[in-house]
Amino acid sequence: MHDTLQDTPFCIGCGAGFSGDRLDVAEPVVDTLIERGLPAAIMFETLAERTLALAQLARQNNPDHGYEPKLRELLEPILGKCVRHGIPIIGNFGAANPMAAARMIAALGRELALPPFQIAVLEGDDIRDRLTPEQWDIAESDTSLQVDPAQVIAANVYLGAADIATALRHGALVVVTGRVADPALALGPLLWHFDWPLDDWQRLAAGTLAGHLLECGSQV
Repeated sequence: MHDTLQDTPFCIGCGAGFSGDRLDVAEPVVDTLIERGLPAAIMFETLAERTLALAQLARQNNPDHGYEPKLRELLEPILGKCVRHGIPIIGNFGAANPMAAARMIAALGRELALPPFQIAVLEGDDIRDRLTPEQWDIAESDTSLQVDPAQVIAANVYLGAADIATALRHGALVVVTGRVADPALALGPLLWHFDWPLDDWQRLAAGTLAGHLLECGSQV
């Protein structure tokens, strides 16, 4: 993406558009980013409402699970290249257990004998334990969900791009999120790189549009 007030474009690649996407996509994307020699980042969008619910069930069965099941296979071919070339990785592959995903990524880095790199974890989207039945109102119909709280598998809010940008400003090479707005995976790096103010609506709209297209990966 090119900011008309700056000379150098910022490139964002997408390594996955859904959970279970092709595992051979991310490496050529990263290779292309490296070949271009421009500031860049790569994003992974592997989360939907269904996959988030499945991730919550997986975490209930094993507290070390609950993130993208193919995370290791997605990152192993590219992690070293991204570390060596300073290409940030941003992904909602943390799903229901971002901290466990971060631990796995850190362990992978050690296995690959990579130099130290920072991993940021964004939490706060999981609000299942904070909700009461009185809060389950449906604004569009003036009704509420009539369900047994014990049967609720997942309740999440959508986080945004600002915290992703903050993590990158603090030096994170990998940003692991749970449920965030899909375009935030691209808008966050753009906010960081171009230092856009959060009330610059035209640029925020352009970055959001780019994110909406990129998050579908090879489906666009």
